[in-house]
Amino acid sequence: MIVITGASDGLGLELAKLYKEAGKVVVNISRRECEYAEYNIVLNLREGAEIQEAARRLLEIAEPIEALVNCIGTFSTEPFGDITEDEIKRLMSTNVKAPMLLTSELIERIKSDEADVLNVISTAGTKGNSEHPVYAASKWAERGYTKALQAELKGTKCRVVSFCPGGMQTGFFEKTGENPTDDSWMQPKDVAVLMKNILDLPKNMEVSEIIVNRK
Repeated sequence: MIVITGASDGLGLELAKLYKEAGKVVVNISRRECEYAEYNIVLNLREGAEIQEAARRLLEIAEPIEALVNCIGTFSTEPFGDITEDEIKRLMSTNVKAPMLLTSELIERIKSDEADVLNVISTAGTKGNSEHPVYAASKWAERGYTKALQAELKGTKCRVVSFCPGGMQTGFFEKTGENPTDDSWMQPKDVAVLMKNILDLPKNMEVSEIIVNRK
């Protein structure tokens, strides 16, 4: 089965659609249901107790995990001079704590199933960003955790992918007042195809990190 956090919309939804069309069992973990998922675990992954509950429910499903795709994420536009503690907590909870704690709860199952883990990060986690400092910091942290996970799973058949895409035409940015409508913003369905292609590679090939910039 393919486990996707945040498969209720945007990039996660497009990836779930592709795997459903390929005949895979899809599990969605998010606050809303996904029409392409056979299993919907509807919880708020910002809270530690709900992350643990999501893992418990997932472990009850006998189907082997082929891949865990941590696609959940949230954005911030607070600039330097206006950064709040609450915003730091919100971003770190969703973008760092959720994938890190969920993966930790599932780590023995991941190893036994020889599952892959793909963390959707961002190009913001590869460079300095003065316009969205809290978001960039959270994505640098998620990228660092992904490197640690690669070290943990070295020597196993599990592959860990640090997937860093640029801006896409999704509601992710629209919720903050951004308007990603011009042609330079990528289509999530195209990015989802790339993600699936990477995970479909033979198990003796690992794309450890990929940065997908928009032109």
